[in-house]
Amino acid sequence: MSGNELLLDTTVFPEYGRVEISDVAGRDSPDSGGRVAGVAYTERTVAVFTMSADQAMDTGHDVSVRVFRGTESRGLGTVVFDGPVSFSDPPRLGVYQLLDDEGDEVPIDRVGPVRVQIFVNPPTEAEEVNVLIRYDV
Repeated sequence: MSGNELLLDTTVFPEYGRVEISDVAGRDSPDSGGRVAGVAYTERTVAVFTMSADQAMDTGHDVSVRVFRGTESRGLGTVVFDGPVSFSDPPRLGVYQLLDDEGDEVPIDRVGPVRVQIFVNPPTEAEEVNVLIRYDV
């Protein structure tokens, strides 16, 4: 992780046990796209399955979400998504609570598909989500 640049460090309430990572201008419902263990996704949005809203309320903390730019995946957790996310102009990645239109945003270096890796910790009922934006491929 030492070679990565931290772009965002925030917390998100896990509404319906999910946190969304998305193109800010093209956010859509990931329920209409694909699904693999740990995420539901479309071309522009990835919903990461996390701890439940009840668990967040019981423990008194939200899901920690960090966004990095770099290539070092060691120490980020268990990978649940590794693929392209398409970004509109201006290219910005957003981190959202499922039913909230307001989220935290970071700029992306280019428009179009960008390789994004998403990691969780622990592997089920995640309390941490780490997003790695990769420009090396």
